[in-house]
Amino acid sequence: MKNSFRMRPSIVLFGDSITEQAFGCFGAGFPDVHFGWASLLAADYSRRADVLSRGFSGYTSRHAVERLLPKVFPPCDEEESCLFATIFFGANDSALPDELQHVPMEEYGQNLVTIIEHIRNSYPKNKFPILLLTPPPFDAPAWMAFRQFDTPGRDNQVAKAYGDKVKQVATNLDMCAVVDTWTILEGSSDDKSQYLSDGLHLNEAGNRLVHKGIMEVLKKDFPHVAPMMDGDGRYGTNGIPLEEPLWRELFSDG
Repeated sequence: MKNSFRMRPSIVLFGDSITEQAFGCFGAGFPDVHFGWASLLAADYSRRADVLSRGFSGYTSRHAVERLLPKVFPPCDEEESCLFATIFFGANDSALPDELQHVPMEEYGQNLVTIIEHIRNSYPKNKFPILLLTPPPFDAPAWMAFRQFDTPGRDNQVAKAYGDKVKQVATNLDMCAVVDTWTILEGSSDDKSQYLSDGLHLNEAGNRLVHKGIMEVLKKDFPHVAPMMDGDGRYGTNGIPLEEPLWRELFSDG
C-alpha cells in the first residue's frame, strides 16, 4: 500500500543496536536510558524534519551491504527528500577474529565506501551530508559480567583502530564528516562505566554526548542542515526553519 502521508524531509540513522536503541526506553535491559541520541535529534528537528531510525541489533557493515542497503535507501528522485544521514556500524565489526561478527578492518572500510556510494547513487539529485560515527569504547569487564562470558570477544584498542579506519575513509569522500564516538566517550579513560550501560551499549549520559557530538559536527561542517536558531527559528539566516507560520502570524492582519 502506498503511503500518502505527507513526510517532511528525513534524517536517516543507519546502524546496529546502538542506532536501534537510540530512541531510549529500550526495555528492561536498559532501565537507565530514558533519552537516546535519536530522540534528542527528533526534539531538535521537531516541526522541521522526520528522524527515521534504521538500526539492526547485531548487524555488521557486511550485513548492511549484503542485505539492507536497497531497503533502507531505495532509489529517490526528490531533491529535498533527506537532510542528512548517519552511518554507525563497527561495534560488531570490530569483534575479535574468532568471533562470529568479526569483519576484517579493510573489508569494513570498503563496506563503508560501498554504503556511501549506494546512497549517492540512490539520491542523484540530493547530495546531502553523511556523518560517519566511529565505534564507541569497549569495557571488557563490564561486558563479560553483563553477558556472563568468560572472554570479552572484543577489545577497546581494536575498537579505536576501527575508528581510525572510519576517519581514513571519510578523508577521501565529499560531504562526509566523522563523529569520533570513541573519543567523545573518553575511550582512553579507566572508567568507561560513566557512558556505557553494559560495556558496549550507551547509557543515557553516553547517548547525550553522542547527540552533542553530532550537533557540533553539523553546526561546524554543515550549518545549512542544522536547526535554524535565529529569527524565531523560521526567519533566520541559515539552517532548517520551522514548518508553517508562527502561531502569532495566524492572528495578524492581512
